[in-house]
Amino acid sequence: MIRIQTGGHWLWGHEKLIWETPNDSFYHKNVEELGSAIALKGACFGRDTLVITDPAALNHINIKMKGTDSNKPKNYYSNYARENFRRQRIEYLVGRGLPWSEGDEHRRERQLISPAFTHEQIKNMSGEIHGATQTFIDRLRNHLSSSKSEATVNMLHWTSAVTLDIIGIIGFGHDFQCGTSPESRTIRNCWSRVFDISTTFTGFIAPIALRTFPWLTKLSITFMKEQSEFKATVKTLAKEMVDNSAKAMPGDGETGKDLLSTLIRTTRATGEDLDRLLDHIVTFIFAGHETTSGTAAFSLFELARNPDIQARLRQEITGFEGSGPDGEPSYAEFQTKLPLLDAVCKETLRMYPVVSRLERTAAKDDVLPLRFPLITMPVIAANCDTTIWGPDAHVFRPQRWLEEGGLPPANSVVSGIGQLFTFGDGPRVCVGYRLAMFELKVILAALLRNFEFLPTGDRVEYMPWPTLQPYVVGKKEAGAQLPLTVKSLAA
Repeated sequence: MIRIQTGGHWLWGHEKLIWETPNDSFYHKNVEELGSAIALKGACFGRDTLVITDPAALNHINIKMKGTDSNKPKNYYSNYARENFRRQRIEYLVGRGLPWSEGDEHRRERQLISPAFTHEQIKNMSGEIHGATQTFIDRLRNHLSSSKSEATVNMLHWTSAVTLDIIGIIGFGHDFQCGTSPESRTIRNCWSRVFDISTTFTGFIAPIALRTFPWLTKLSITFMKEQSEFKATVKTLAKEMVDNSAKAMPGDGETGKDLLSTLIRTTRATGEDLDRLLDHIVTFIFAGHETTSGTAAFSLFELARNPDIQARLRQEITGFEGSGPDGEPSYAEFQTKLPLLDAVCKETLRMYPVVSRLERTAAKDDVLPLRFPLITMPVIAANCDTTIWGPDAHVFRPQRWLEEGGLPPANSVVSGIGQLFTFGDGPRVCVGYRLAMFELKVILAALLRNFEFLPTGDRVEYMPWPTLQPYVVGKKEAGAQLPLTVKSLAA
């Protein structure tokens, strides 16, 4: 049964309350009180929104199912596409890449891109991932050595540096020099401006105005310019990557299995031009570092707040002798031999999904049935629903992934990766989720082997601007940050 949320501002509906409430607590509170299907009032007299966290409904909306239209397989998700306004926002930020495309176009592109993210391909990337991570560890240790091996640092800045390095090297053969190269600083500055404007009232009202009056997209609005600047900056770098790559020459790139070769083949096979290729590169540079960076930072945040879990995890990591170089775990060993590390990663993904909500528009009535064509799927609320995950759903407790009976029954949760909705589900599940998980484990293992993490006493909250961004209460003007005290451990 759909419950109607009462109240709401006469002009802003419930949207302003959602925007200004930290930690996505608006969704948490309303799902707890009203259930898994809630109708919210839209802003500016626009359409109301159906908020869905019910696992069966989420599976119905997202998972590929077969029908009989035109005597060929049909995807239900084609009935639940992104609203044109949402696609425009994606285009402003990263261009017309995989997240932007829909329907047959998305299916075709995904089929061509997926081979770059198989288990075998990621296994082949492991040496470069370990190398970039070690460079990051050395740089952080050198930074601490000037402060008697202990300092308070913004871990979000550091995790962003290493994940940008990794996607640059494994995907495009480009070295971002662990955040010190001019282009990496430019990318960071552009992203900071996106965050800054998202925290202002302009960041709230601009998307609503663009949704209500689509013709505004033709005007030069500051909100759009700031988001487009990030794309333009990375796109210039992407053009240099293509120009400097021998794979981009005619006839080359036909057999290469790296991401750049795969993207070149994709644009050729689909008849797309250079501009679309550059959009794909921008998308993967953004998605390949920003999301994993945030997850790694939130993992360290919780480990600092839970020193007993941190100590046990460090013991697991240092006590395991891997079969890789210098005793490092191999790709396969990271998947199966470090259970607590796996549990910590999954628990972080459950509580801190970097993309904390998904939005779709129903193209036509469905058997739910839906009276509300606009649908919001708050990932963070679905992942922390106490009716599914129990009364401690909002508690960071990795042990739930290791205990017998610690997880909800499979038929009571979404069918996504690891029983979570964090990577999406169905035909639009994150194409790079295997790489993200492996990269996260390598980074956390290296950090815990070399450093101890402690809380600073700062109160940290987070908002989806546009991905889940932490900030210090009272210091929001300082931008996205997650400060931790870091201590070097004896070598």
